[in-house]
Amino acid sequence: MSAPAPASEKPSATLEAYRRSTLYKLAASPYPEWTLSALCAASAPFAKPGSGFPHFGIMMAFSAVWAGSGYMKYAKDPDNGSGTTTAWCLTYSFLFLKRAISQPRPMPSLVAAGVLTNLVISGRKTMEVEFGI
Repeated sequence: MSAPAPASEKPSATLEAYRRSTLYKLAASPYPEWTLSALCAASAPFAKPGSGFPHFGIMMAFSAVWAGSGYMKYAKDPDNGSGTTTAWCLTYSFLFLKRAISQPRPMPSLVAAGVLTNLVISGRKTMEVEFGI
């Protein structure tokens, strides 16, 4: 992990613009994760072979993880909540995104869109926290 910037050094204009943006406010809110968690839980009963979803248990596990990361944000720890969301959204993307997009059904694509949306929201916050970008 890099050392924090000295107090005399001002953050970049890009970072300042990000901190004023709606994306920054969303990254501190638990609602994107809770929405994705509810979407996963609601689509878990449709998880059958060939449906575009992973197994029922895997969908429920992802739902629980995203609910937990939303709770981290609710408990005033948006840095760790965003990091957890980013890690698990990347995991879901690497393992199941191709399968979800290749299906003609709308539900797997909707979950994939939710995963990618949360990845953008929380991933940007994680980049700021971990790398100062």
